[in-house]
Amino acid sequence: MNSYPIELLVQHAPLMFVAGLDVPPAERDPFRPLILRLREVLTSRPKGLIWDMNRASAFNILLVDKNVRFPPRKVISPSEQNAMNPHPHSPLSPLIPTSPLHPDGLIAPVWVRKHVELVPSVYVLFLKLWESPPPLSPLEGREQEMEEERKHDQELATELSQRKRTLAERGIKLTAVLLASRRLLDDPGLDVRLTFIRKQSSLDARAALFVLSPVSSNELQEFVKSLTEALREPSIEYYTAHSKRVRRKRNKHSSSAYSGYQTSAVATTRASPLRPIGWTARYEYKLATFAEFRVEEEVARKHYEDCWNILSEMFNSTTLLPPRTKRWAEARVLADSLNIKVYKFYLYNSEHPLALAFFNKHIRRYCELSKGWGMGEETFEYWSWLARQYRILSELLEIALRSGMRLPELVPQIQDDRPVPQLGQEASPAPGVNPSTVLQHPGYYYLQAARCTEERLRRFKTIEEAEAAHPSPLSQSPAFNNEKKVDHWELILELYSKAYEHFKRFAAGHTRLTFFVAVHIATTYHSSGKHDLAIKFLERIVKVYHKEQWGLVLKPLLGLWYESSKQLGDIQSCIRLIFERMFASNAAESEILAQDLLEILKTTKPSSASEPLVITLSPVENIVPATVLFYESQAGIGVSTPFQLHIATSTSSCLHLIPFSSLTIHFSDNRSPTIINRSISEGKQQTIRLGDLGDDENACQSVDCAFDFIPGATTIFYGQVSSSSAKDITITRLTLRVQQNDWTIDINCDVNPLPNAEPMWLVSPEPNTKFIPLRRTDTSIVQFRPAPHEFKVDIRHQGKALVGEEYPIDIIITSQDSRILDITFDLLLQPAEDDTVHYISTNEERTTSLLRGITFNDSLEPLGATQRTIFLNAGGTGSRILDFSFQSRTRSPASQGYSDEAKEHLETLVIDVVEPIRYSSQVTYSPSRLGLPSSFSYFSQLGEQAQTILEANVTLMIECTAECKLEVAEMKWTSMGSSRTTLLDSSLSPDSAGDLKWRSGDAFAVDASIGIKPSEEPNDKPVETRLQSPVRLDVLWRRADNTHPNIPLATTAILLPELYPPQLGLSVIVNPPATAKLHSPFTLSIKIRNSDPLLSADLSFSLEPTDAFVIAGMRAGRLPLILPDTEEALSFNLIPTIVGVVKLPLFKVQRVEVEDSSRSETVEQTRSSSSTEIVPTIDERWNAVDRLGHNVHFYTSDGQDRAEIDLSLWLAILVLA
Repeated sequence: MNSYPIELLVQHAPLMFVAGLDVPPAERDPFRPLILRLREVLTSRPKGLIWDMNRASAFNILLVDKNVRFPPRKVISPSEQNAMNPHPHSPLSPLIPTSPLHPDGLIAPVWVRKHVELVPSVYVLFLKLWESPPPLSPLEGREQEMEEERKHDQELATELSQRKRTLAERGIKLTAVLLASRRLLDDPGLDVRLTFIRKQSSLDARAALFVLSPVSSNELQEFVKSLTEALREPSIEYYTAHSKRVRRKRNKHSSSAYSGYQTSAVATTRASPLRPIGWTARYEYKLATFAEFRVEEEVARKHYEDCWNILSEMFNSTTLLPPRTKRWAEARVLADSLNIKVYKFYLYNSEHPLALAFFNKHIRRYCELSKGWGMGEETFEYWSWLARQYRILSELLEIALRSGMRLPELVPQIQDDRPVPQLGQEASPAPGVNPSTVLQHPGYYYLQAARCTEERLRRFKTIEEAEAAHPSPLSQSPAFNNEKKVDHWELILELYSKAYEHFKRFAAGHTRLTFFVAVHIATTYHSSGKHDLAIKFLERIVKVYHKEQWGLVLKPLLGLWYESSKQLGDIQSCIRLIFERMFASNAAESEILAQDLLEILKTTKPSSASEPLVITLSPVENIVPATVLFYESQAGIGVSTPFQLHIATSTSSCLHLIPFSSLTIHFSDNRSPTIINRSISEGKQQTIRLGDLGDDENACQSVDCAFDFIPGATTIFYGQVSSSSAKDITITRLTLRVQQNDWTIDINCDVNPLPNAEPMWLVSPEPNTKFIPLRRTDTSIVQFRPAPHEFKVDIRHQGKALVGEEYPIDIIITSQDSRILDITFDLLLQPAEDDTVHYISTNEERTTSLLRGITFNDSLEPLGATQRTIFLNAGGTGSRILDFSFQSRTRSPASQGYSDEAKEHLETLVIDVVEPIRYSSQVTYSPSRLGLPSSFSYFSQLGEQAQTILEANVTLMIECTAECKLEVAEMKWTSMGSSRTTLLDSSLSPDSAGDLKWRSGDAFAVDASIGIKPSEEPNDKPVETRLQSPVRLDVLWRRADNTHPNIPLATTAILLPELYPPQLGLSVIVNPPATAKLHSPFTLSIKIRNSDPLLSADLSFSLEPTDAFVIAGMRAGRLPLILPDTEEALSFNLIPTIVGVVKLPLFKVQRVEVEDSSRSETVEQTRSSSSTEIVPTIDERWNAVDRLGHNVHFYTSDGQDRAEIDLSLWLAILVLA
């Protein structure tokens, strides 16, 4: 920005003069520290700011002397001194002959300087308020001191009044700040003194008088802030008054018609007065400046832009502004300054696209005008001006970014849901951003400035050469002579360096442009003769481009590096760069490079003759494009496998011109490299046989043969390699050795397959060459592996496993190898589908999932066998999946160690699991055979243990479902710990335990009688009760055909069903004998049982007579009250009189229920009010019910009547003769 006057670029702020802060010479002055801090605080804002983020509240504060003089406001032109009504004008007006703008100037920087530095908008005067010394005694009078105070106050008011009168002529606000001690602030008469001073000096009532005492730094900052805020409004009013005056003048000039300007050819030889359009431009600039002082940025930008438009119109006419004149140059400077002002205001408001648009508009407009001025693109002046514009934009952006401005983010726009175009219609364009309309970081514009400066230098050199050949008046022009003094290279390097720094700062992962700028810096260093600095940049750039394999981009950089190395005399770098440049050179260039190399080898000597010069080429610079092929992807250890090395040279190759002495092949293992010595022979073969190169212990180190690299041909080396250990082998590097005079040079080249080329294997050498394709993914590597371990895995088991047993699985390994193998295996038991708990085990370990490292008892000898058994215990039915992983290793007989890595063999076994036993159960309920206590013994047995009141008869039907024969060792009852149930007896006797043999389909029945005790709670309600069976049946078994010893017995637990005892209530149970003899008496036992836990029973009975029996005893009567859970027994003697099945006499029991005994006064009334209920009579032989209380002989499980029931034996007896 130093190319333009700072006054035209500076950010304007209201100007404030501060006077009276001269530092007192006395060190002990009480106000000296305050004055020093005030000067520091007031002058903290830097001067000449181009960009100011705090412009809204900033003042441009200058410390001046009290007697500062202002420049004159108006002067009278000498031509109007004798006029009747002279019109005074500003000394800087074009109408004043002594003005630097006379007669046709627009705006001089000195006018801006007047308002920036010479004429303030407010004037702050610091004065000390006189203070009398402290009294010696409280009784001392103060009349003399008050007179002295009044005298000094009058002098201070007079001084302020005179200064106010002087400033009021210019409309400048005067503010006084009185410095007083803290003691004076506490004086009650201070307010009276201040009022007197204000009135006597005619100061304004608002923001005109302040009092300041020595305070802390923070309080001083607050005072200065409040002072500037109070003076903001008077300052704005000052510049508003200036704007109104200028606006009146502009309107006056625009309304008056101009005449009298000379337009003849004679008139153009003299300077003409400023035209109306020039006055308009002048007034627009002033209005913009005063608006900027008021911080009305939108108004200021509008006036600056109008002024720019007017100047653009004036430049259209060479009559108004003749090119290459002083006024023309001033107008160009003013136009460029206006451009900076306008886009700076756009940047203030974050209107980045508008700022860049106006900048581009300025560039385009004045590029067009430059053609009419004879300063087009062919001149250095054009490029100098263009570079200056880009540099100023860069510098302004750099300052703005340091001050907190943020650049726009270039994020991709989200595409909206656009409708799919119909057939024949064009799709709507996708949203996007034009990069030329987006503001970039400063580095981009520094780069543009540097490239424009390069073009400026090129144009100047062209003109300079033309002037040297054919001199013209141009060589005597000031512009040409000034251009000679410019250090163009230094300027270009400065711009490129700044661009490089900014591109690194704003790279954000995109470093490509950073390297692009670095290349230009290196080129500039090279062109300016600073070859050492050029090489430093090129080293960093080429290193990255090597890594990223930018072949075409490397070619010019390596050439540049080569030229710089030649200039510095670095012979070794020149040799290295010659080989690096060969990869992308054509035939002519390659031949020149080969000649340069031979010339260097003949005319120079190496720095060290004992050590060769080693050159390592990157993959992108490979001058020996070699491809290695192995016919087999895998080979055994110690077995030779063929390989081929194809070296296909390009048609532009110059390798045949270089005296190579040998080619060295480096393999990937630790074997010694194989050196192919180039022998001298007339015939050059294209297929060279190398023979067997051996293994890593006995490698062939040298082979002699005649070969050459003919351009456009492929040289094929073929042979065999082997390995004594397991490894992957390939050819990693080729080394070409050049020996000439004292030079020995080794060129290392990587072996890389040609891209997109199908590998072709040579099957027939010269002269009848024949190739076949190798259809593998990676043909450049061979894997040497030991021979596979030969063994057979046989997994044997007994078909289906049974739930609960230890199911043996035999793993038999049979060797088919000649080596000793150590085999281990891992076994994984997959989870069951129904989350059943199961496990696998060996003799040492048991797990539910994975067994690791299971070993066999012995090593597997050659052609031998070994065996291991594991056991599976499946907790439920279904399929069990077992995954075996066998690892085998060979054992070295000498060291008993492992000689190779483990081999893995996988097997999967699926075993079906079935139930060994299937069972079903049936439960019926009957009254307890032990009977219930009678009502007479009920109370005597209350404290005794509860008796069984009900029996559950459980029938188990057990069936063998296993496909194999089972050996049942024992069947036993196991207690389940029930408190209300107990096992009374069962059909399972101790004799049933033993070696039973069950075949598939065999069935076994078990009956069990379970006693049910009453509830311990006497007030239980008659609801359905669920009880646990007291025992379970455990069946201990194993497979009868088991061949494995010591397999434990499996236990199948058969759970008895849950018991649901029914509520039997009141019943009459008849227990007749099975047979009777004719005319012989027998006893008929009858029990009346009350199984209700809550209610007592009042019963009456009757025994109806029949012809079949003679009955002895009372046939009718009333029974005593039967309490809950008690019974009463009756017996009758009967004599049968008929032979056959005879029905017993009908025994009828009725329950008497009293409806309301409280209202009955007599027994007769009570009996008459009672009701009866017949109690059912049950044959004890048929007394079996289900959980619902239905007799199982008469009803099904769902409560339906059974069909075709034979009731002939119900309550009947067989009478025999």
